[in-house]
Amino acid sequence: MNITVVVLHYENIKDTRECLDSLKKYLDDTKNNINIVVVDNGSIKEKTAAIEKEYLNDKIHFIESGENLGFAKGNNIGFHYAKYELHSDIIILANNDLIFQQVDFMDQIEKEMTENHIDVAGPRIISLVDHKNQNPVPYVHPDLASVKKRIFKLQVLRMMCYFGVDKFFQSIFSKKYSADVKSDNYQLHGACLIMANNYVKNYDGLYPKTFMYMEEDILKYITKRDHLVMKYFDSAEVFHKEGSSTGKIYGAGRKKRSFYYKWNIDGCKKLRQLMESGRDK
Repeated sequence: MNITVVVLHYENIKDTRECLDSLKKYLDDTKNNINIVVVDNGSIKEKTAAIEKEYLNDKIHFIESGENLGFAKGNNIGFHYAKYELHSDIIILANNDLIFQQVDFMDQIEKEMTENHIDVAGPRIISLVDHKNQNPVPYVHPDLASVKKRIFKLQVLRMMCYFGVDKFFQSIFSKKYSADVKSDNYQLHGACLIMANNYVKNYDGLYPKTFMYMEEDILKYITKRDHLVMKYFDSAEVFHKEGSSTGKIYGAGRKKRSFYYKWNIDGCKKLRQLMESGRDK
C-alpha cells in the first residue's frame, strides 16, 4: 500500500523539523511504502531549503509553492504530487505542528481505510496544551441558514474587533455543540486528514477556493453531497501543538482575531456559494 504524508510548512522550521523527525521511523516500513512530501507554502524567512540537506532520503520530497497559497491550495500541491507522481493509495494531510509517536500508526491507518472502505478519515488528535482529544469536531453548519447566520455573527464580531470589544460579544454569540460519533453529527479536525479510495480517485485535494478556515466544514459538505464515507477512528493517534504557525506569523490579541474573522467570513461565503450552486467541486 502506497501511503504519503503531506506536511504543510509555513515559516516555522522548528515545528517542521520536529514533525519530520517523528515521521522518519515510518520510512523503514516493510509492509507499506511510505513517503513524505513537504510543501513550503511561500515562506519568506524560514524556508525548508534550510533543512533539506538534513533529510536527504529518496522518500522525503520537498516542494516550494513560491507564494502563500493558503491552507487548501498549499495542501493540494502536495496532494497532487502524492497522487500523480507517487501513485499513493492513501494520502495524509498533516499540519507541521503534529508529532507522530504511535509506532503502528501507518498499519492502523491502512487497516481502517481498507477494511472499512473509508474515503475520508481522522485519527485521535491529542492537544499538547490541554491533553484533550480535538477530534471529531461538532457539525454546526448542516444547511444554508446556519451558514448565513454564522456569516452575520462573524461580521458583527469583526466590526467589534476594531473597538476591542469583540470578546464580550463572543460570549453572547457562543453556543456549545457536541460531536456525536455514533451518528453522522460530526466533522473532522483539519490538522490531520486522511484520504483514500473514492476521495483519492475522484478529487485532487481539498476544495481550493478558501485561503484559511472552513476547509473542514466544506469537506464535510462535499462528503455528504457526494455520498462519500467519512469516519473518525481512535485506533490511530497524533499529538498537536495547536496553531503555533499562525501565532508566530499573525501574532496574538486583536491582530490575530481580526485575521481569524476576515478569513472565516471568506470561507463561510465559499461554503454558502457551494450550497447554493450545488455541484462545484
